[in-house]
Amino acid sequence: MSLSAPPIKSVKGALIQLNPKTGVVGIAESIPNVVQFDINPETLTRTFTPWKAEAAEGVPSPGAPVQPIEVPQKFTGFEIKIDPYAAKGSLIPPNSFSVEARLAALRKMIEPTKGLVGDLLQSVADLTNTGASDYHPPEIAPVILWLGARIILPVQIESFTITEHQHDALYYPIRATVAMELKVLTPDYFHCSHSDAAEIAIAAYEYTRAQGDLLAVANLADLSPLWRLIAPL
Repeated sequence: MSLSAPPIKSVKGALIQLNPKTGVVGIAESIPNVVQFDINPETLTRTFTPWKAEAAEGVPSPGAPVQPIEVPQKFTGFEIKIDPYAAKGSLIPPNSFSVEARLAALRKMIEPTKGLVGDLLQSVADLTNTGASDYHPPEIAPVILWLGARIILPVQIESFTITEHQHDALYYPIRATVAMELKVLTPDYFHCSHSDAAEIAIAAYEYTRAQGDLLAVANLADLSPLWRLIAPL
């Protein structure tokens, strides 16, 4: 089956890591970790795990037990390209250092963190052997996947692979491709957290789910598939 090629236009996407107690109100006091990118992939694979009624000792369940509200889902093969020479409107001029800076910000999203400034101060203290050496990571630092107006979801980066393309004289990459496996975090994941960041993550999930519910209702406006079943043309 061949598909016609629509006009190609990239959209702005971002991965935003929020630290506990640094929500909308505290955003001015703590800097979020943000990696922005342009994305328009040929394919975007989202895997949903359907809910199934549990059976007792191999006997089919006559009715549905307690059904979970949220269906697990993942983004598989999610790929972004980091190319400072292709970006437009960036405050950072095109150079290889800007690629390494984005890769460093991505790596921080899978590590325990006290925030960008807190981690930097801790690293300086460890390097100079000054200050306390004990490290107490926060409870949850959710990462928000933001793709246009359609997808705004809290995710966990389960793995990612960095492929560096070309290097400068200091061996900094000039371009890079990052392939990720992302797991969507449901509101249940944040029930034990009482931070502003957790509240923002839950609101993002509920926004995307509400949009999907609304579009499912809007689908009723198109009755042409039903009429084709009754009277094929």
